[in-house]
Amino acid sequence: MKILIVDDDVQVLRWLGNAFTTTLRGYLVLTAMTANQGLNLIKQERPDVIVMDVRLGPVSGMDLLEDYANYMKDYSPAVIVITAYDDEKAKKRAEELKVDAFLLKPFRQEVLLSATLKAIKKQLELKLRSIDFMLKGFESSQKDVSGSYDFLDEKRRNRSSGKPEQDSER
Repeated sequence: MKILIVDDDVQVLRWLGNAFTTTLRGYLVLTAMTANQGLNLIKQERPDVIVMDVRLGPVSGMDLLEDYANYMKDYSPAVIVITAYDDEKAKKRAEELKVDAFLLKPFRQEVLLSATLKAIKKQLELKLRSIDFMLKGFESSQKDVSGSYDFLDEKRRNRSSGKPEQDSER
């Protein structure tokens, strides 16, 4: 699983990165300091969870969400928005963009980790549903394929026993 952190404050990036790497071992933590860097990493790495600040300089985190919404036709990461500003407009916009959590700085590490684990759980459930769907497709196609294999096996047995092959177009 990959977690992308997008924040223009180096100290916040370090704190969040440390929180994830020490608690969620085995997860790849990616960082970006601008919305453009974040969008590029989203396109290249397709993280499972994105933690982003609302204010990222000239382009906001909300703008980034809207930009990558156009890119994400077959991809839907969990998104956690963090901000130091108790801004109702940003909260409403986050709700419209269907973010998974909206956290107001400062927050305790446990709050962040809880929101992230819920987001990871959601992503895993989506992946499991996708796997279940694919399995059902394979299982139903195996029934058709196994019948074809039986037909081929019968042809091989006939050849080895010297029996003439029957015309299958009758």
